Amino acid sequence: MDNIKTIGIIAEFNPFHKGHEHILKAAREVYGADQVVVVMSGDHVQRGEPAIIDKYARAKAALYAGADLVLELPVIFATGSAQYFARGAVSALINCTCVDALLFGSECGRIDILKELASGNTAADEAVSDETVSGCSSPSGNHDGRFTPKDLRLSPNDLLAVEYLKALDYFGSDIIPLTIPRIGTPHNDTSASDTYASASALRQILSTGGADSAGNTLSAYIPEYACDILSGYISDKQFLTADAYSDALFIRLLQNRAAGYAGYFDVFEDLSDKIISKLEEYSSFTAFIKSLKSKDISYSHLSRALLHILLGIKKSDVGLLSQNCGYCPWLRILGLKKDSAVMGMIKRSAGRPLLSKLADSDKLLDSTLLPVLTSDISASELYSYHSDKKSGFVSEYRRGIVIL
Repeated sequence: MDNIKTIGIIAEFNPFHKGHEHILKAAREVYGADQVVVVMSGDHVQRGEPAIIDKYARAKAALYAGADLVLELPVIFATGSAQYFARGAVSALINCTCVDALLFGSECGRIDILKELASGNTAADEAVSDETVSGCSSPSGNHDGRFTPKDLRLSPNDLLAVEYLKALDYFGSDIIPLTIPRIGTPHNDTSASDTYASASALRQILSTGGADSAGNTLSAYIPEYACDILSGYISDKQFLTADAYSDALFIRLLQNRAAGYAGYFDVFEDLSDKIISKLEEYSSFTAFIKSLKSKDISYSHLSRALLHILLGIKKSDVGLLSQNCGYCPWLRILGLKKDSAVMGMIKRSAGRPLLSKLADSDKLLDSTLLPVLTSDISASELYSYHSDKKSGFVSEYRRGIVIL
């Protein structure tokens, strides 16, 4: 692997924990990377929810852990299904033009098996990513090596891994895929081991007030530098769940009831009709999802659909970015190491406009993309309004990138 100089990592870091630190360390210590580029979800994540901690805090933790550059995945793809999430993130790495390999964790831990699944259109296409649980992996992420693709019940991380491989093939990219076994408790497990806890478990601790003002409850599972960031965050902000958006969503649903919702991403005609028919039952974001839930549609799909209505993300926007921009309209910087060489490499040959100051976007982007960027910015400002209750709302245009 001597030809690998820059490794890309795709992540949510929601919140950042020791398992995430493990994969960033592996990029350098196992694969010898000189630079690490992270493509990270912004203030909203794939389950159709607000991130529990804002993107700037999570980007800062990633830089402390060893990332050289953190790019924001546009909200359209960050809140999309596994295929859209993967294509958006992989395309961003491709358009950096300097990324040699993509490293990701997986319960399977076997790139050969994941490649076979990616090429076979079998279990990966049939599984429901958000509700599927691995039947073959131990909590440590290890296995005995005897199972086959036919035996593998895919975990969410394995499904994403398969989609990353499919995306590399879709774009005809020569980026080398690498995987390491995921460590710690399973992806959606809300329990914790002595050293590792899933992001789901940590979100539960945070959202239920299980961490004090110094974040001491989490110190066993979150690196010290991330705990320091979290400590400041706890004192000034509130941790968001989907229900923080309950009032805003209800207003949006009322405003659009007459026209219906089928024009929004992830909303089909039958679902639009069902939303209208059940609107009088509305009490909160999550309660409304439960009222819409049925055997043929997952909780996460409904959460994404409602979030897309709230954020104004339409099917036409997705079509524009996927068909006209190859799933990557821009490369927006969230954070960087000032002494890293990777920024110079990307500046010289980036395949898309590099956004470091939003004020410059009208000079860098085609006029058809500016409304989509505006929608992206509005999504982050909605998040800021709801999370910055103590310190006050701050416009996205006034937020500077994180530099270490």
